[in-house]
Amino acid sequence: MPSSLKSIQHSTGLMNLDLKLRASEALAAGDERAAIFLQTQSLGASKRLQYSQQYRQCKDIGESIDSITKGLKKQSESREASIAAEYDKLCKACRELPEQWTVIQISKAFNPRSTSLTYEENLQAPAPVWLTVFRCSDPVDEARSEPLLVCLDPPADEPGLKFESFFEHITSIAREVRNGISAEANSAGGTKGIRNEAMEEMIASSIDRVKRWLGPWTNMLCGKFRSQADQSLEAEIYNRIEDYCIQHRMNKKAQRLLSLVARRLDLLEGFDVYRLCCSMELDLDDSAIGSLYDFLIDIKAHKFNSKPKQSECYPVVLIVDEWLDGFPWEMLHPANEFCRFGSFCQLDELFRVHKKRIKNGYLCVRAQNCCAIINPDKNLEKMSLRLQMFYREWYPDFQLLVDQPPTESEFVEMLDQSDVVCYNGHGSGMQFMNGETLLQRDINCVTFLFGCDSVRLYSNGLFTELLGSHLYYNAARCPALIGALWVLTDLYTDIYSILLFGNWIPSTNPKYSKQNISNLDTVALKAMNWQFNKTTKYFIPQSPNLLKLMSECRLFLCLPQRIRCAFVCRGLPIMNETHNQKANIN
Repeated sequence: MPSSLKSIQHSTGLMNLDLKLRASEALAAGDERAAIFLQTQSLGASKRLQYSQQYRQCKDIGESIDSITKGLKKQSESREASIAAEYDKLCKACRELPEQWTVIQISKAFNPRSTSLTYEENLQAPAPVWLTVFRCSDPVDEARSEPLLVCLDPPADEPGLKFESFFEHITSIAREVRNGISAEANSAGGTKGIRNEAMEEMIASSIDRVKRWLGPWTNMLCGKFRSQADQSLEAEIYNRIEDYCIQHRMNKKAQRLLSLVARRLDLLEGFDVYRLCCSMELDLDDSAIGSLYDFLIDIKAHKFNSKPKQSECYPVVLIVDEWLDGFPWEMLHPANEFCRFGSFCQLDELFRVHKKRIKNGYLCVRAQNCCAIINPDKNLEKMSLRLQMFYREWYPDFQLLVDQPPTESEFVEMLDQSDVVCYNGHGSGMQFMNGETLLQRDINCVTFLFGCDSVRLYSNGLFTELLGSHLYYNAARCPALIGALWVLTDLYTDIYSILLFGNWIPSTNPKYSKQNISNLDTVALKAMNWQFNKTTKYFIPQSPNLLKLMSECRLFLCLPQRIRCAFVCRGLPIMNETHNQKANIN
């Protein structure tokens, strides 16, 4: 590799750090708008150059190097550009996103020690976390709306826990699950059960820790209401908060933040309501804090039932900093619909590419031409037999490639010509596909990668941004990619994939026209037998809404939590518009 290219590869991550530093400086100087814009630009900074349309079309390595170098120079020169104008463009882009979406960015702020730390140390290093709301249920007119920023200090260490440091805890999940599963494979029955319990406890405690840290701000991750009744109650609460803020001379940002949290007061205990009143974002004195607390508690008592309500909501689009990407943020509100991106620019590009097919906040796909790759490495025999039964019984017309690796041309053909591609094997399947080849494609199919670490981010050097298979797919305009954040076990993964896939695409076999895949006997499946129970304790209804089904699977208690919360959607909300047609035909 030419030395010039190596230099570029090992310095592009500094763009991310430089922008984060400038964002922190802007916030310290009181320029919140500049801080929001610069922090937003910091996520995926170098990837915007490396995976740009110009780069994707480059065939010659020299041309690629020249393209990236010019991009780096342009990035440096942009310091002199008007950030105010760029911020206005960001606000305009936010308003053009579907009105049904809630869009929130979760990012780690600048850490002065970043350039002296290793990749692993940077993941675990304490730093403030910025929550930026780009799109939400908002009491102000859309034409006047702009991003909201909440800055959170890192949680204090908790002595006595296995991981005293918060960031060490949430970034250790992938490693701990890998070690636990590896040890489980060599353990006796009793020891195996203990290890499984330890993994479940470790994940559950990390989720609980994040909830306690975020407190009232967890409500920011609740989607917009679907039902008229919920919307009417929300409007009433917004009006009361507006009157209160006018009476007590609270600014517009405080009103918007209060409204955003108060719309789900049923999810908060009194202590978290008090934390909201004491927050730096509201900046109230003691008497004002007491008055606001009494006001919100009165609303909670008279407008909400004593138990939290499971409201039907539209999707929440998460933009997650690579330094926080290993945590299952979706589990903060597991019943909600979630998808995630690595940067706002990545989200904006995919939205614009597929905008014409997005209706009511969902990308409509026709899941008719589907194919699946099963056990391409030929060393997962039981998985292969189970999934062959499923596909051949449930979808007799699917194209299957079984127990053999796809050639690169075969993989490309599947991605080019299919509506849906499902990969069931080790990893992400990138061992059969050159990343550069993938970048040259324009992919329209929804892709499922049911393999270990299939959409996990990895380090590629001290100052490079992290890499993952999904970044190639998203750069190639794949609308949505479903995959795992860490290592899996094959039986539970098979059950998860069968539940998700089998309820999203109705069976094409007339024999099962009135059958739900949730009734599949999983004990029999483990013994390589295909049979159904008359009833089942946990039932997942069929739905064309892929994110809704993923939320149902997160609540499917028959599966261990390390499986339920491992799978995430990297891409747009998806609706199978042929779902009802197939159901009616059957």
